Amino acid sequence: MFLTRFDWKSKLLALIVPLVVLTVWQSLVSLHVFSELILIPPLTLVSTLVELARSGELTLNILESLKRVVSGFLVGASSGFILGVVMALSPFLNRLFGPFLKALQQVPEFAWMPLIILLFGIDELAKVIFVSIGAFYPMLFNTWQGVSGVPEKYHELARVFDYKPHRYLTKVIIPGALPSIITGIRLSLGLSWMFVVGAELFGSDSGVGYMMTWGRQLFQIDIVIAGLVVIGTIGFLMNALLQIAETRFLQWRVSIDGRSA
Repeated sequence: MFLTRFDWKSKLLALIVPLVVLTVWQSLVSLHVFSELILIPPLTLVSTLVELARSGELTLNILESLKRVVSGFLVGASSGFILGVVMALSPFLNRLFGPFLKALQQVPEFAWMPLIILLFGIDELAKVIFVSIGAFYPMLFNTWQGVSGVPEKYHELARVFDYKPHRYLTKVIIPGALPSIITGIRLSLGLSWMFVVGAELFGSDSGVGYMMTWGRQLFQIDIVIAGLVVIGTIGFLMNALLQIAETRFLQWRVSIDGRSA
C-alpha cells in the first residue's frame, strides 16, 4: 500500500515541470513577449495535432519513420549483438577490434551523414544505414559487457556437463548476459528513433522529420513544434515500455536465481 501511494506521488511530481512549462509558455504568448507566428499558443498546437491526425498525415509519417527505425535497428542491433558476443568470448578478437571500435565510437554520429550521402545518396538505404550506426554501438558494448560478466561458475558448470558450442551459447552465455543485452536493446532503440528523425531532416519525402522540414519551409511553426511533441512522446513511450519489460524480467531473474541458490 505504501509503495502504491509512493508511486502515485512520484507520477504527480513528474507533472509539475510540464505544467510549469505550459504556464510559462501561455504567459509569454498572452503578454506578447513573442509573436504568435514564432511561439504559437498551446491550444493552437493541440488543434494542429488534431488536424494532422484527422487528415491521416500524422499517422502516415509516423508509420514511415517507425518502418525505418525497425529496419535500421534490426541491422545495427543484430550486428552489434553478434560482434559483442564474439569479442567477449575471444580475447584475441577483442584486442584486435576493441581499440578500433572504441575510437570510432568517439566520432559524433551525425558526422557520418555527409559520407553516407556521398556513398549512398539520400534514398532509403542511406537512412537505414544511418539509423543502424546509432543502434550498433550501445548493443555492441552492452552485449560485450554482459557476456564478459557471466559468472565463472556458469562456465565451470558448462564444462562439467560438456556442453556443445551451440548449447553453451544458448543455455549459459545468453541467459547470463541477458540483463545487459536488454539494456543494450533499450538504448539502441531509443537512439534509432532519434537518428531516423535526423536522417529525415537531411532529405526525405515522408516521415516525422520530413513533416517538420516541410513546416519550416512554409513557416508553419505549429507543424514544427507538433513534430517535436510527437518525437518526444513516441521516444518516451518506447523507453517506458522497454524499462517496464526490463524491470519485470530482472524481477523474474532475481526470483529464479534466489530459488536456485
